[in-house]
Amino acid sequence: MSMINFYPSWWNTTVTIYNKYKDPITDMVTWYKHTITGCFWKYTGNKVTINQAVLETNDIICRIRKSPEFLENYEWINLPADTKPNYFTLNKGDILIRGAVDDEVNEYQQGQRSTDLIKKYKNLQGCMIVSEFTINTDGGRCNEHYYVKGE
Repeated sequence: MSMINFYPSWWNTTVTIYNKYKDPITDMVTWYKHTITGCFWKYTGNKVTINQAVLETNDIICRIRKSPEFLENYEWINLPADTKPNYFTLNKGDILIRGAVDDEVNEYQQGQRSTDLIKKYKNLQGCMIVSEFTINTDGGRCNEHYYVKGE
């Protein structure tokens, strides 16, 4: 018996994820964009003092609802290039932008690199580079989702 997911009303943010794919033969990098609705987005700045040194983090947490468009990375990387944009995966180094954006990323074109995308959206509307993620879709869990953390 599967649980019915009732997501809180504050899970109302749209995000655009950019998944990085590096061709194992050519080493060419391609970024695939996918827009996801109904997410939760939160800034979680932390401050820790160690031996009189203050360390601050500007972490972001995003929770993405369970989706039939999600594939484990090993499944996603084996999709044909023209099918990859129909799905998303999660991997360290992927980029999440808060909101729906139209930018294309091309690591070989000045002004269109992933670093340009991050610079453009970091202070404008928010973005993160994925540093960790957890797939919280195991049986019996209410509000099945993918937990993503980044900075």
